[in-house]
Amino acid sequence: MPVVQHGFDLFQTTIKPPAIHRFLSEVQQQSVQANQAQIASFSVSMAEIAPWAVLAALGQKHQRHFYYDPPQAQAMVGLDVVVECIAAGKSRFAQAQAFVETWQGRFLCADWAAADRAQRDRSNHFFCSATFFDEATAPAYFEPMYVFVPKVQVTTGKVSSRVTFNRLVTATTDIHQTVAQIVSQLQQLAAATSLGIAQPASRKVMTKGVANFELAVTAVLRQVQAKALHKVVLADVMDVVAPQAIDGVRSLQTLRQNHPDCTVFSVGNGQGQAFIGASPERLLSINQGQLTTDALAGSASRGQTPKADAQIAQALLHSDKERYEHQVVVDFIVEQLRSLHLIPHYSPTPNLLQLLHIQHLHTTVTAPLKSPYLASKLTSEISFKISPLEILAKLHPTPAVAGVPREAACRLIRQHEAFDRTLYAAPLGWIDTEGNSEFVVGIRSALINGCEARLYAGAGIVAGSEPAKELAEIKLKLQTLLNALV
Repeated sequence: MPVVQHGFDLFQTTIKPPAIHRFLSEVQQQSVQANQAQIASFSVSMAEIAPWAVLAALGQKHQRHFYYDPPQAQAMVGLDVVVECIAAGKSRFAQAQAFVETWQGRFLCADWAAADRAQRDRSNHFFCSATFFDEATAPAYFEPMYVFVPKVQVTTGKVSSRVTFNRLVTATTDIHQTVAQIVSQLQQLAAATSLGIAQPASRKVMTKGVANFELAVTAVLRQVQAKALHKVVLADVMDVVAPQAIDGVRSLQTLRQNHPDCTVFSVGNGQGQAFIGASPERLLSINQGQLTTDALAGSASRGQTPKADAQIAQALLHSDKERYEHQVVVDFIVEQLRSLHLIPHYSPTPNLLQLLHIQHLHTTVTAPLKSPYLASKLTSEISFKISPLEILAKLHPTPAVAGVPREAACRLIRQHEAFDRTLYAAPLGWIDTEGNSEFVVGIRSALINGCEARLYAGAGIVAGSEPAKELAEIKLKLQTLLNALV
């Protein structure tokens, strides 16, 4: 990543407008010399700012945002757009990867103390969202594949926050106006550190949904029993109408409180709609060349007492139906990783992921990204690297959210679901300029549109599934999400 040399340290809270102006002017000169736009990027440290407070302070209804708050890790909020990529069709992940690779080398970063350079390299992120299917349907609230670099990114750890400003700089960029904008946003963020948690508003809502789910499950079961396919994940929706606009910031606060073991997310489309949720399912994580992914399938409720909870857990662990549903997902992930010549490692038996209201069978699969098979075909000087989006294209959709065989399951989903999944059960996440990344699956989620919300939930249908029990499972998931929204 290119670095602009300076005799001052930008990684501090006492940053002055002249320093910003000088840095942006130097980037502008390099842009003119290179005859192409560059992304000027620098960071400042601040007192801890809660991610929801960032959204409350700087977020605007008709502005892109990406909100990513994983459990026990740094939260990130990206606002507004510097550069973006919109892709569709079978090659959408490849198109997005080409965009990322083009811009990864066009960040010009301020040079600060060497001790902070590792943080600097991880400051620049591409935020990504994809719809479940690779083509948009009306109304197209979200693009089939969308990747963007934010103008402002706030990364919050346990004791402090790091604010990264990115600006596209060309020969015609108004440096004075850009500096004034940045200073104003810094002031707004400084005030946001004292924002309190909003109190929940008690209100009555109208709900409608899941009327035909059992009929759809019965129809799909006929296909499964006829051996046409092994598994289909059917979803349904609950439509909610509130007397006033649903407060997305408060909903994110509640999701974090209610789901401490999940990744809380929000994707704003710049048109006034936002897709939010709390996902327990990591699709992939890449950290320093190590890939981790989760197989999450097979579910049961939590018990009202410790004894009842333990009994339900044991029944889940020993259920032939649930174990089969889970193993289908594990086998798929392993097969897809091996097709990339990776060597997956995993336990032959699942463990339990126990959340507040529900528990799942869970298997972690890991793999080093440097494949011995491919390395043997390359010279030792060549560093082989598989891109995150290449892996994503192989994994999405997994049997945990689609079925097996994948193509047949997706056809039945289109046939029996009378709604568009949009971002539901699809990948949401980030890639940094060093190639590290993390994506979750957009489940336990809702589309917010003013006073209206559409809540999504699904269940895996395999041999042995009972329509009434599958309906009870998605009602449990929908009610949990509804409690956070209203």
